[in-house]
Amino acid sequence: MADQIHIENLFKKYLTVQCTPDEIKELYRLIGNKENEEIFSYLVAEQLSKDSLEPLHSEKEDRAVNKVKSVLLSEIRAQIPAKSKSRYKIPNTWLKIAALWLVVGSATMFLLFRHFSDKYNSEIKQHTQQLVTKNGQRKFIQLFDGTKVWLYPSSTIKFSDQLVNGYREVMLDGEAFFEVAKDKAHPFIIHSGRMQTEVVGTSFNVKSYSKQNIYNVTVVTGIVKVSMLSAKKEKLSEVILKPKQQAIYNSVQATLADKSISTVDAVIKKKDGILSYDGMPVPEVVVDFRRYYNQSIELQNKSATCLCYGEFDTSKPIDIVLRQLAAAIGATVRQTDKGYFLEGGCSDR
Repeated sequence: MADQIHIENLFKKYLTVQCTPDEIKELYRLIGNKENEEIFSYLVAEQLSKDSLEPLHSEKEDRAVNKVKSVLLSEIRAQIPAKSKSRYKIPNTWLKIAALWLVVGSATMFLLFRHFSDKYNSEIKQHTQQLVTKNGQRKFIQLFDGTKVWLYPSSTIKFSDQLVNGYREVMLDGEAFFEVAKDKAHPFIIHSGRMQTEVVGTSFNVKSYSKQNIYNVTVVTGIVKVSMLSAKKEKLSEVILKPKQQAIYNSVQATLADKSISTVDAVIKKKDGILSYDGMPVPEVVVDFRRYYNQSIELQNKSATCLCYGEFDTSKPIDIVLRQLAAAIGATVRQTDKGYFLEGGCSDR
């Protein structure tokens, strides 16, 4: 009785995407044990009866159960790491069932497979949350594993409140600073379009606005792996970053490169709303100011050729920060009905 309860609990955890890698291995082993066939047949039949629009006749139910069990076994097996698969042999009974239905290739099997896949995906979606910042907003969040995230203006992060297939995964469009809680068994992965950032426990900044062509990852502590993926999510190239190193991904040219930087002070201060620049083109600085203040800021052509050096505290009013920028490049600030206008600049000197 205790074994049956354990099997039922594992089965339910798998369907709700809560199994750990070790539990998935154990479930795979239990399904392959002939002594448990009756229990699994009952569990699968029970699941089908919950979601079926009409009751199944006994003969049809038996066929459906066998189909689902073979699909379920294959699905679970696919989630076991390659090195571990050799230790788990599929019993001949299961091989015969799988082979039979691969030959038959019936529409029923496809529908049942889709049923379980849809159910699996819907469970993941139920646990997926989203945090959005508009221009002028910054937010802080702590994820279920203890990871801390500082989300910067005009950014979106999607995350789950549990593991997904043994990983801690988030999707980021925009910019954020991460302090990832250390967990060697469950890597932390950030998906940003075709750039993927993977870590175990470290701190770093990711800038990946989908409307811009250049993404970058800057490492403060630990080791970070950044990959460039194809449209089919195949890995094309990757770089391994250490502290004071940065990855640059160009989405237009489909290139991924890395470089060393002299300091990471700028990404650390950014958590507190302080923007630091060391030779940044003024148009890019203005883009940041627009995000942080949600104000219209326009540049005269002369100002657009300047480079910016200095720090700006975005907790201060925008007119103070813009006057500071204008003084740094030798320009003047004019306020209009629509916002602000920078005139003149370094090319006048």
